[in-house]
Amino acid sequence: MIQERFENITLAYQRSIGPYGQHNRHFMENFKQTLDREQLLDDQSVIFGIALDDPTRVAAEKLRYDLGLVLRRGQSTSLETRTLEDGLYAVFEVPHTEADILSFWKDLPVLTQGLPADWRRPIIERYAAPMIARHLCEMCVPLIRPL
Repeated sequence: MIQERFENITLAYQRSIGPYGQHNRHFMENFKQTLDREQLLDDQSVIFGIALDDPTRVAAEKLRYDLGLVLRRGQSTSLETRTLEDGLYAVFEVPHTEADILSFWKDLPVLTQGLPADWRRPIIERYAAPMIARHLCEMCVPLIRPL
């Protein structure tokens, strides 16, 4: 785990409303097809997955999940854009498999024990093309103060 500060990140994004899980996999495939059509995907692309609601508090059919491509300088898009809130994150490297990602979410209470986690902000799944090429992704847990 490392610590990283996110600053000035603008996302071209789409939102899905409905149950997390298998639905998100299809949403990701459709999102990447949209990015391909707009010629935004390349070997340096970074996609964020952001679960905006706690499934223990929000009904499955109302859960919001954003997928966003980090826009680099000079990139434009017809998609809606939003700015990610600046802040510190603890970054966990996770094998890019469905089983390992599910395991991360299941083990989250243990993995974050003792961390100054900021549970008011969402955890971000980061899918950076160079990491995906190595079969890895990252889970970014927001922090209230440095480690």
